[in-house]
Amino acid sequence: MSETHQTHELLRKSLHIALGLCIVTLKFLPWSVAAAIAAAAAVSNWLVLHRIVGKRIARHERGYDAGIVIYPLAVCALIIVFRHELQSAAVVWAILAFGDGFATLAGKTIRGPRLPWNADKTWSGFAAFVAFGAIGAECAYLLFGIPPAILAIVLLVLACAVVESLPLHVDDNFTVPLTGAAIIAAVHVASHDPVLHLDPIWIGVNTVLAIAGYLAKSVDVSGAVGGWILGTILIVFGGWHLYVVLLAFFVIGTACTKLGYRRKAKLGLAQEKGGRRGFSHAFSNVGMAAMLAIVSSMSWSSYRFWLAAAAALATATADTTASEVGQLIGRRTFLPLTLRRVPAGTEGAISIEGTLAGLVAGFVVALIATQDARLIALMTLSAFAGSYVESLVGSWNRNRAEPVPNGALNFFNTAVGAALMLALVRAA
Repeated sequence: MSETHQTHELLRKSLHIALGLCIVTLKFLPWSVAAAIAAAAAVSNWLVLHRIVGKRIARHERGYDAGIVIYPLAVCALIIVFRHELQSAAVVWAILAFGDGFATLAGKTIRGPRLPWNADKTWSGFAAFVAFGAIGAECAYLLFGIPPAILAIVLLVLACAVVESLPLHVDDNFTVPLTGAAIIAAVHVASHDPVLHLDPIWIGVNTVLAIAGYLAKSVDVSGAVGGWILGTILIVFGGWHLYVVLLAFFVIGTACTKLGYRRKAKLGLAQEKGGRRGFSHAFSNVGMAAMLAIVSSMSWSSYRFWLAAAAALATATADTTASEVGQLIGRRTFLPLTLRRVPAGTEGAISIEGTLAGLVAGFVVALIATQDARLIALMTLSAFAGSYVESLVGSWNRNRAEPVPNGALNFFNTAVGAALMLALVRAA
């Protein structure tokens, strides 16, 4: 990075931090006024700011980039979502402003050892995020006269810091507030201590299957260990039935991956490592279900969140099946929006054969999750929609200079399927 570019980046992040001082306005302004100001700031940053300051606070050569627009939009969204509890909006804004801001300043000035999972990030930046993000969140709570729970704040900030440090190639001004808001929203629906299902038989089954998956070359060591952890979480917090839903995903997904593997390998379309999947694959497909299982165990709306967890697994099954079957027998692959024909394996491309196979796979998982015909239909629809949205995002992603990793897209589509199931069950 050139010295001029680094100077611009430091100035940019200094302003990023300074805007966090505006959090104090949430204490005195009506939420509607605060949201309107944030929205106006987004429009101003988009249309006016680059004409005033030029290239000095932006990475983009034209003098602006997505980040300076996403930042106020994120603040606006936080205010609207938490309009009845503005302290929550203030806390997440503080983490974004001070945690993310000081992480960049520390990373660029102090530098030091790199993070093992992202060579572009440093331990000094990670530590600065946690330290200043926690201080900012604590001050935000004190601003509203709420005694802060230090441990809870540290865990919240730590989760945001981890997400910020991942090589997702998605703007931090989006991922950090989304993570913070999701965690706080989950805490809000928690009404009691978690109800645990400490079933040694099923935990034993999970252990045996994790070992068997490794021996069968379906997963590598990290996939076996990570899969065991995720499976145990589903058993303890969601019960044996949710674990059976996970098994359905694993069996169907593994079978579709192995099906015609040699042919797919010759075409360069097969899963790497001989079809073995690692922890990143496990978490991207099962992580959302595991988190929703934890929320389910602490909420009075337990069954609704349980269904959302199952829908996340159904979505992962539908997406994996559609991709693997479509690559194998799809006669015509095309982009979901333009319908333009593209080569098999093109990111975001779909086929009629793969789509139908994914729909059937999602239905099978829904059938295992519940015997209620209405819920089966809603879960199948959610799984199909989540898988289809992932294809739309994949079509956009393939044209980016720095594409979003496939694992992040898989996690996203399970989140879409789960969110849609939550909304449909609530509306029904």
